[in-house]
Amino acid sequence: MLRSVSSPSTAVTFDLWGTLIFEFGTKPNSIKRRQLRADYSLDVLTGLGESVEHSNFVAVLNTISEDIIAAHDEARDSSLAEWIESGLALIDRDLPKRIGGSGVTAVVDAIDRSFIESPPTLLDGSLDLLERVRDRGVHVGLISNAGLTSSKAFRVWFEQIGLLDKFEYMAFSNDLAMAKPAKQIFELALNALETRPARALHVGDNMHADVAGAAAAGMSTVWVRGGIESSTPTQTKPDYAVDSVLELIPVVDRWLDSLEK
Repeated sequence: MLRSVSSPSTAVTFDLWGTLIFEFGTKPNSIKRRQLRADYSLDVLTGLGESVEHSNFVAVLNTISEDIIAAHDEARDSSLAEWIESGLALIDRDLPKRIGGSGVTAVVDAIDRSFIESPPTLLDGSLDLLERVRDRGVHVGLISNAGLTSSKAFRVWFEQIGLLDKFEYMAFSNDLAMAKPAKQIFELALNALETRPARALHVGDNMHADVAGAAAAGMSTVWVRGGIESSTPTQTKPDYAVDSVLELIPVVDRWLDSLEK
């Protein structure tokens, strides 16, 4: 169902985790990646003359992850370097000062390396799905709450798996100091895609972050069932619901048909 290029701009934006990419097992991070995060980071710190217990560093990474999740529920985020710096200060408040900004950056790079070497899994069929959405003449964007991974690492991995060029614009929370459900992150993405909220559809698995956040920005919403439940309840209902993002095409067609031409 191809759309005329002269029609008003339309856009479909996607969540990332739990919508397009997934982890196996019960933990949000793979066992191997968590091990590599600590190992690579401690190698950096040792090279800088700092001695940190492995168990202590792992505990700090867990604390940072929990703090990031809590911040996201409040629509906040910080750069990965800021999160890492705050974590290192839990080990020793003077540690960030001793290793300096370059040392903190080296730890961030080590953590990113662990992601690239032990990435999550892209849902089979996602690349074809995104192409089919684009074939309908709509702009396609990504709006993601990031965890212990920088947007730089995501882009490197996306390029490796053929995902990078599927999106015209990508918004990562740790680049913007804001997170879904803040309506501003949706508005920023739509401004970049030159599309009004009334002609935009957001797809995601989190009722609080994706559905309520996008709806507050004036977008239509698709809830991908089965995602991680937010600790923050919402009364907002999705406009559409699917069991898998791979079921999206008929929904996109129905949504496009519902718009004023």
